[in-house]
Amino acid sequence: MERHLATEKQWLRTRLESLIDAARETEQKLNRLAALELRLLEAHEFPAVLGILLEDLKTGFDLDQVALVLCDDQNDLQTALESHSLPEHWPLRLIADPAPLRPLREPTLGSPGDDDPHVLDFCGMKKLSSRALLPLRRGTDPIGLLVLGSCRAERYSTDQDTYLLKRLAAVVSVCLQNTLSAWRLREIGVTDPLTGMRNRRFFDQRLQDEILRMEREGHALACLFVDIDHFKRVNDDHGHATGDHVITAVAQRLAHHLRRFDLLARYGGEEFVILLPALEPAEIHAVAERMRHQVEATPVPMDQEGEIHVTVSIGAARLPPRLLKGKPPEQRARALLNAADQALLQAKESGRNRLVISQEFRDARLT
Repeated sequence: MERHLATEKQWLRTRLESLIDAARETEQKLNRLAALELRLLEAHEFPAVLGILLEDLKTGFDLDQVALVLCDDQNDLQTALESHSLPEHWPLRLIADPAPLRPLREPTLGSPGDDDPHVLDFCGMKKLSSRALLPLRRGTDPIGLLVLGSCRAERYSTDQDTYLLKRLAAVVSVCLQNTLSAWRLREIGVTDPLTGMRNRRFFDQRLQDEILRMEREGHALACLFVDIDHFKRVNDDHGHATGDHVITAVAQRLAHHLRRFDLLARYGGEEFVILLPALEPAEIHAVAERMRHQVEATPVPMDQEGEIHVTVSIGAARLPPRLLKGKPPEQRARALLNAADQALLQAKESGRNRLVISQEFRDARLT
């Protein structure tokens, strides 16, 4: 009898220790999850949010795969991410049509199957033994899908409780929406509402950044001022709505000749400003002349008035990296802008529809 009681007591002790260990493990998992969710809520930029999901979630919870599909029907996410250098190995996909994700309304656990959305074919699903598909939603509308994958079949079984996974999906959904909303608000503040190009506020900040980068990398920086010739006549003869249409059309023609990292901004009224890093004088001349020629050769079509022929005057200046070295970035930026502005004035005074490149920075007194 005593032996039986001792055996039962030992079994109970072992069982209790096992339950305590399981409880501690669950508590640790909850704490890690809460810490990760807090970091997500504190993140304000897409790279930070994506890094927490695609890197930290994977390593912190011993997962073999974490992948993310995001709905981007308005191309906002693509635009927001273009300015960041995201790691190429991140399993991230943007889709324009959310239809493949609509059937998923609850977390789906178990082994990968043929019924999984085809948009997941990029993340190595067939190599996994179990996965959790977490729908990300805004109300009833799908905004994405978070995939957690494991090479252990027991990691995500069909009979597993999904409360914590639902909570994680809800937090991720809110964080992604908040981050996108914040990005949209910032974009409104630095985007010209008429043309969709950057505005002067954005240009002023970017100019400072480009001056600093010029100092670090040792390349020249060129600035072009572009002014639509006789624009007042367009407004007087055809109305301000037509004038707005002309401004937008000219902006599109100018943008066509720029590289991805160049900057075109509407400086005010009918005037644009362009930054061209790391170009030689002959290249600046060629780019500016292509712009001028295209505007001149491509009339702006109007709905009921045929078309309008417009031209532009361009003033350009190029700041070599060694000139004004050691001066404050604000002073170097001001000198570059003034030189391009004076060149534009010369172009307009000498007949318009022409390019003038400033010779100011050849003066040794500026060094």
